Amino acid sequence: MSENAAENPNETDDITGSAMYDRDEPLSTAVIHAVADAADVDPAELGTPLYDQIDPDALDNLFSDKHNGMPRGSGHVVFSLLDYEVTVYSDGYVVVRE
Repeated sequence: MSENAAENPNETDDITGSAMYDRDEPLSTAVIHAVADAADVDPAELGTPLYDQIDPDALDNLFSDKHNGMPRGSGHVVFSLLDYEVTVYSDGYVVVRE
């Protein structure tokens, strides 16, 4: 589990789903799959496109490596998608909560 999510033990109580971002795929794809898993549907059946809530290209670039190849510092972004709160941490951990 992400150190960020583990900082507050109560924060993990309401996790509906989670995923670890594989750097071989776009971060936005990991978010779609995590939300689809939480909703127990196929990613193509989510109904609300990710771009209605957040710019997928911006999300993909937010935590990408710096130009010198070094990882970015710590941080996270939180947004809503369907009835879920999605938190994406800089270390690649994606958390989905109801």
